[in-house]
Amino acid sequence: MKRYYSHYTFIYPDIYLRNHIVEVSDDMKQISFFPFDREIERTEFYSGLLVFVPDGKDEIITKLPENLKELSFENKYLSVNKCFEGVYKMFHYLQVEG
Repeated sequence: MKRYYSHYTFIYPDIYLRNHIVEVSDDMKQISFFPFDREIERTEFYSGLLVFVPDGKDEIITKLPENLKELSFENKYLSVNKCFEGVYKMFHYLQVEG
């Protein structure tokens, strides 16, 4: 299990998070998240935006930089734990201008 924190996180297809910790299983199939309220050991911290997309959906990443300003990070999500079909990849963007 790995933990990541970033100011902004997008999990494909429709989860927008701000100031959350994302936990990802070693096989990158199980993703859960919760609000950041304190530092937890072994959490990797990133400035900017983390993006989790399914393996094979790289076209989403090529379109994302031009749409960053349009994204609304208001902690929109349906459930706290999700099991995704297939393997997810993580991408990191340093700057998010809003």
